[in-house]
Amino acid sequence: MAEQSLEFYFSASNNQAEYEALIAGLKLTLDFQVQNLIVHCDSLLVVQQIKGEFQVKDPLLERYWLIAKDLISKFDKFIISHVHREKNIRVDILSKLTTTRASTHTSALSRLTLEKPSIELLCIRKINHLDDWRVPFLEYINTGVIPRNETNPQNFKRKASFFTTVAGELYKHGFSHPLLKCLSKDEANDAMNEVYEDVCGNHIGGRALAAKIIRTGYYWPTMKRDYIAKVKTCDNCQKHAAISMRPAEVMHNMEAMRKKLSDAKGVWAELIPEILWSYNTTIQSTTGETPFKLVYGTEVLIPIEVGIPTLRAVLYNQNHNIDTRKAKLDLAEEDRDIAAIKQRAMKQLAERRHNKKVVPRTFNEGDLVLKRT
Repeated sequence: MAEQSLEFYFSASNNQAEYEALIAGLKLTLDFQVQNLIVHCDSLLVVQQIKGEFQVKDPLLERYWLIAKDLISKFDKFIISHVHREKNIRVDILSKLTTTRASTHTSALSRLTLEKPSIELLCIRKINHLDDWRVPFLEYINTGVIPRNETNPQNFKRKASFFTTVAGELYKHGFSHPLLKCLSKDEANDAMNEVYEDVCGNHIGGRALAAKIIRTGYYWPTMKRDYIAKVKTCDNCQKHAAISMRPAEVMHNMEAMRKKLSDAKGVWAELIPEILWSYNTTIQSTTGETPFKLVYGTEVLIPIEVGIPTLRAVLYNQNHNIDTRKAKLDLAEEDRDIAAIKQRAMKQLAERRHNKKVVPRTFNEGDLVLKRT
């Protein structure tokens, strides 16, 4: 029989201590190459969360839960059951013994000291789905091991070189942003729905929608295909399929706005903020900028970034933000001038394209012409 006691050099709640003990016990049994394990725990909360009968709502405990579930997956058979504290007398005696005798360490009894919580000692990946596309890249970056089912290792290595990890999260090197936060399937669906609902009715195309969310700082492998599919299956967009899908033309098309508002009937006034929000946060093809940036000198923080924070939200520093904001305000007028130049250039390009299709005709005084009545 082997016994182990824990001593923490950090403050921990009762639930946190219970998880630390469970994780330490799991590691100890794995060191002994145990394949079948029965765990007795006097914390009903921990037992029910491990069994999946209780939800793990606390973010701190969720990180412990992820570590424990990862260790449990390495056993062939695992059972955890709840025991009342009065039946756990031996454990209580063991904890008191080791706290009074710092040098207690025998072949049967070992003493483990934790200077930091387990969630800080390990890089934890907040992955909730086994089929998450991010898992192979995270494992390769952390361990250098290529997935066994990968048919093209060289291609996988090439793709993996585009990714990196920050605080256990997967990010992709980008051009619009230095790092794009990689989303799971569920997170991507939430982000796509929120961005799409803001612009649905103005009939922005799938590629424009994908570009819009990339500028926000998110990424997932099938984002453009997902957006195109969403546009194709949208009843509202199919209803007005004859309307051009080019963003700048649509956003300036009062007819598109009129149709969206007329469908709303009596609540049309409540949809005006949504239309203005969509317009102000969408890049215009004539200027290459969003109206919001041209007015305020910076891009807007959309609501989805609060639910799924990007780096600019996570690494927010007030003093640095104030300095950066002042610098952007100094350059705001120059940005507006550049946007005006681009707009004039686009108009000249459109004029040249139109004139190429025009057949010139000249008339002299007295020439007969047909007049439609």
